[in-house]
Amino acid sequence: MIRPVSEIEYPPSDALVAKASMIARMEALKTSGDALMNVIAQRIGAERTENFAEVEQLTAQQESLIANMKALAVR
Repeated sequence: MIRPVSEIEYPPSDALVAKASMIARMEALKTSGDALMNVIAQRIGAERTENFAEVEQLTAQQESLIANMKALAVR
């Protein structure tokens, strides 16, 4: 979104910096959540076909994504 010149603060206020940081974290969490849902769907498919090696790999990837989301939420 392009802001009109009248809405642009320079240097940005602490509130604008905090807002931008929050928006960036929310976008990162959404991206990570989407990736997690994709991995879960793949893992379910692997479980159905009894591909246990792929299930283990996807479970590890899922745990990594969850840890990443927890770290993003704490910031």
